[in-house]
Amino acid sequence: MSETEPRNLGKSTIQGAVWHYLTFFSGKLMVLVSTAILARLLSPDDFGVVGYALTAISFLDVISDLGIGPALIYYPEEKRTTSTGFWLNLLIGLVIFGITWLLAPLVGLYFRDNRVVTVMQVIGFVYPLRALGDTHDAVLNKRLDFGRIFLPDLMQGLTKGLASVIFALLGYGAWSLIWGYLLGTLVSSITYWLTSPWSPSPIFSWQIARDLLRYGSKIIGVDIVAIFLVNLDYLLIGRYLGASVLGLYTIAFRFPDLLILQFARILSNVLFPVYTHMRQEPGSLARGFFLSTRYLALITVPLGLGLALVAYPLTTAIFSTKWEAAAPVVQALALYTLILSLGYSTGSIYKAEGRPQILTWLGLIRLAMLIPALWWAVTIAKSINMVGWMQALVALAGTIISLYVATRMIKLPVYKLLEAISPAFLAGTVMSVVVYLVIRLSSSLGAWQQLALSIPIGGLIYLATLFTIQRELVTSSWDQFRKALQRN
Repeated sequence: MSETEPRNLGKSTIQGAVWHYLTFFSGKLMVLVSTAILARLLSPDDFGVVGYALTAISFLDVISDLGIGPALIYYPEEKRTTSTGFWLNLLIGLVIFGITWLLAPLVGLYFRDNRVVTVMQVIGFVYPLRALGDTHDAVLNKRLDFGRIFLPDLMQGLTKGLASVIFALLGYGAWSLIWGYLLGTLVSSITYWLTSPWSPSPIFSWQIARDLLRYGSKIIGVDIVAIFLVNLDYLLIGRYLGASVLGLYTIAFRFPDLLILQFARILSNVLFPVYTHMRQEPGSLARGFFLSTRYLALITVPLGLGLALVAYPLTTAIFSTKWEAAAPVVQALALYTLILSLGYSTGSIYKAEGRPQILTWLGLIRLAMLIPALWWAVTIAKSINMVGWMQALVALAGTIISLYVATRMIKLPVYKLLEAISPAFLAGTVMSVVVYLVIRLSSSLGAWQQLALSIPIGGLIYLATLFTIQRELVTSSWDQFRKALQRN
């Protein structure tokens, strides 16, 4: 690795994270706006029925590409490899579409609601539609060409949000969410074909397919465990507490997922191809992981703490007072996603080292803790608030274990990890005290007025505290960010 390559990879990481988050946030901003509108047009029961179907098909997402996308990123790029990956992806998508039709009646039996059967069968169309653009996405990530991913993802979010609102206004109820979801996926795949410099050739190699599936099989083990971790709460809430309660929980997850968890996922997706370039240089992964964890904490810590503090005014302002019961759940889930985000980039380390199976074992450990915790919260406490707090406690234990294993693998001392995250937590603590006082003192004001006061004050206090205790960190972070966004 040349002297300039680490700097170029660092620049690519920042640019990639910015492009991915701009892509994600631009699309999701429209989805959030549409959700706020839909929350006024639809009932918690409507969101719950769609939640049933989306929870069920998320388990099929595990095998939606059999790990072909990560395999294409891991292996050297070659025409026969990418074309084989495309045709294999399309075949898998068609097969899974058929599986959704067979499994839909069983899903209806599990949730004890026959409305979900037809909904799930129709949602199954998403798999062949998505497969048309999956390989283009993998190729662009492999080339670190993150800018070209912006438009397809943006168009998906815009189409999904706009279509859902239009269908809701036309009186389609829960189906408005389904048609928006499918149309957004279709438009995304079409846009990939229009904007990507790569296109498939009529080439298919069984030997290459076996190689892709061999690596992908390691990823599937990770994904199977991950999908249970992500959806266990939805499965239990939907079965034992009903569609309306699931609808409340679904809305409560919107802000923590949008602001915190998705940012961590985006950075993890960017870091995987970057880490694959770095793994040959001794010590590079340790340096990269230290910096990525530090910058991740600087963003997700204030977001998580701040969201927990403004949960009540934010929920009622955006979704209306009809959804006020979701606010305490937002508080718990904000801390849950904050904790989880700190360990998210460890997955990129394991995959870049060719050992994604470690994620499977770590996930099984976390799942063993999560099952009894959520079972108690749903069947004994019968509270989605307790579901959120149990998620946070288990995430704390799981994240500590995952970070410890990753630091041992790349030979990064634990004290260096604490050094990476401590500035964010120190500044975040000061910010939290001030925001809490602002919220209490402004309790007589309306929700929008409270937000208008607490958010900018909290942001300024966080930055001022960070600048006071770590001036060099703030200035160097800004310089790196600014230089990374400059054109060559």
